[in-house]
Amino acid sequence: MTTAVAAPPRGAVAFDLEGGLVNVRTIRHLANDAAAFHRASLQCPPNRRVVQAAREAHANGQTVLVMTGGDKRLEQLVVTWLGAHGVPATLVLMRGRGDFRPTAVVKGERLRAALRQFGGLTVWSADPSVARVSERDGIDVHALPGYWGDVS
Repeated sequence: MTTAVAAPPRGAVAFDLEGGLVNVRTIRHLANDAAAFHRASLQCPPNRRVVQAAREAHANGQTVLVMTGGDKRLEQLVVTWLGAHGVPATLVLMRGRGDFRPTAVVKGERLRAALRQFGGLTVWSADPSVARVSERDGIDVHALPGYWGDVS
């Protein structure tokens, strides 16, 4: 009798939603109104290169995480956007309702937890503050150029 054993995970890759997977160049002017910015971002097109990297990570057996500074109220919209653009996300890392701490603090906490859970983690981030926190915590960083989505 042969018993099938699941292959061990090959680590995880976390992708910024806004400015990473989502091209937010046309809505930068909304950046000072977080709620309006996050809602509007879900009407923006994908950054094809970053979406392709997420697909490749998934095909290579890595867990794909998506991180956003938006809160849980936007969860269904985020999931819908990811599905519409073929992003194979396993988990969406979001801030809780009423959590107004800086984005780097919130994402840093979630990324440290993911590093512990998955053993290895690479972050694709468009936010220099998230990249700095990640590097400090020993997380590999693929910095995306042009804060808020200029990744062409």
